[in-house]
Amino acid sequence: MEVIKKNITFILGISIPLLMILFVAGSIYLPSFFVEPLKYNFLYTVDDYNLYIDGQQYLVKDGKIIKNEIIKPEDGSPIYENAESRLFIYDVVKNESKQISFEEAQKLNLDQNIESPDGFEVVYGSSGSGGFLFFYSGNNYNLYIKGHNTSKKLNTQLGERYYYSFRFLGWIKN
Repeated sequence: MEVIKKNITFILGISIPLLMILFVAGSIYLPSFFVEPLKYNFLYTVDDYNLYIDGQQYLVKDGKIIKNEIIKPEDGSPIYENAESRLFIYDVVKNESKQISFEEAQKLNLDQNIESPDGFEVVYGSSGSGGFLFFYSGNNYNLYIKGHNTSKKLNTQLGERYYYSFRFLGWIKN
């Protein structure tokens, strides 16, 4: 007891920063332990660059997906030859995407709200790959599912080319 009284300043000087570190780490990681598992998969499309500029091929109306005809230029430009959107279902439990056909997507009931019924949303994010001094090596663009003070990186495998052409269409209702 005499040792503690003699070194109280030293003990406080060490324990306060340690307690602060534990508090910050706890406030970051503890919320994810109490969040219910994700329940709602979602439908998204990856548009070709041409469609991203000129219009949207798939739209959601009254909870169902519809096809919007894209008018291609009359000059027969080869860049519009294979311009098409691809549809994907994202399985939040497996953390993977599966490409589906338009006919399969038509059978789904969709909720267009940005936030899922269980309180999550899909957001863009990037992680800089850093560099040293003046040497910059670019960003890695990612999508995350975020909610309840936690986030999880999505395994969409869009790549650099399709990052800007990702379009969330809706949460799949059960």
